[in-house]
Amino acid sequence: MAGVRRRTVLRAGGLSALGAAAGCAGVARTVGLVNPVRIAVSWSATELAAFRAVLRGQGIDNYELIPLGDDIDAALGARTAGRPDVVALPRGGLVRDNVKRLEPVLGVENHPAYTEIWRRSLPGGGYALPFKLAHKSVVWYRKTLFAEHGLRPPDTWEEWLALNESIIASPAAGAPLALGGADGWMLSGIFENVLLRNFAGLYDALTQRGHRPGLWDSPDMRAAFEMVGELCGRPGAFAGGLRGGLVQQFPEAVLEVFVYHRAAMVVAPDFTESVIRHFGVPDGEVGTFTFPSKSGTGPLVFGGDLLVLTHPATEEARRLVDRLGRPEAPVPWIRDTGGFIAGHPGTGAYSPILGRLAAELRGGDVRFDLTDELGVVGGGLDRVLVDFLRELGDGAPRADAAHAACAAMVNVDESG
Repeated sequence: MAGVRRRTVLRAGGLSALGAAAGCAGVARTVGLVNPVRIAVSWSATELAAFRAVLRGQGIDNYELIPLGDDIDAALGARTAGRPDVVALPRGGLVRDNVKRLEPVLGVENHPAYTEIWRRSLPGGGYALPFKLAHKSVVWYRKTLFAEHGLRPPDTWEEWLALNESIIASPAAGAPLALGGADGWMLSGIFENVLLRNFAGLYDALTQRGHRPGLWDSPDMRAAFEMVGELCGRPGAFAGGLRGGLVQQFPEAVLEVFVYHRAAMVVAPDFTESVIRHFGVPDGEVGTFTFPSKSGTGPLVFGGDLLVLTHPATEEARRLVDRLGRPEAPVPWIRDTGGFIAGHPGTGAYSPILGRLAAELRGGDVRFDLTDELGVVGGGLDRVLVDFLRELGDGAPRADAAHAACAAMVNVDESG
């Protein structure tokens, strides 16, 4: 992906930790201690602390956390002596691609608590426990700004474009949008929502295994890129300008809306709530609406963090995953940090906003995020989106930039 993924923060330290895990386990065996359950995660900072609180809440203390950031797949490829017992995977496709290195999580496939969206969408079936959902079709906005300027959340694409124009025309309102383009997933999130919510058939066709160049150069694909250009290429659309948004990271984009007040809205997943809470933004300031489509309806983009057991699995690791699958397990994260929708539908304690997002996700037509489904090609999509937006920033016509982006994706698909 272009720039930095959401969790690329501990690349070097995380890989070192993976190597050190085997050494720690060896010392434990030498002195006769019970080996801790080694858990590899992609989380860092606030999320890592929140996960520790979850473990404490379940009375789990014999564990070792290995934070790997975006190199989480290295945990599944590690030699047996250094391999973690449990891995929290942020991309479902990694489950599908590594089934031979995993052991089944007993009871997952037939567990009545796990709703239809998981049985239908989760790659790898019973080899992963859904721990954390991610609602990725959310737009966050500052409610007081909307009230002061007589604005209302849009229901359709055309209403959203008109809303942006009215904000641009009111200098005191700031810019319509903030962008954290240095985290490539924020760019791909906008594209995925445009594509899925307006061209669901094309989105579904892209996720099928095989060669896809004809899809990347189709009229609907060019139309999707043009819609992204319509939203993002308008001068004045982003706080700090388009080029500024491309080098800004996710948390700063959230702060542009709710702390610095230089933007009105940001397209970002449900875990945005944890950033908002961290900076003490009053609840009355925060609103959300579903990413608009031309028709006002359409499927939702979602992802999730999945717990897997590496082969061979110890009984201690099995018990730990079973305890994390309890409905009450994530409550400390939900209550104290926020930005968490549990995989278990029986979990509660959500804020009003996250409760609404959880209900929308569980009751809606959903698809796994496209970049996960596409693997290496998905990373190429991020790079193409950066080039596409830069061309728009340099004044290229939307149709020309969209045509170039489609041609670039054909090349990415063929080489991927």
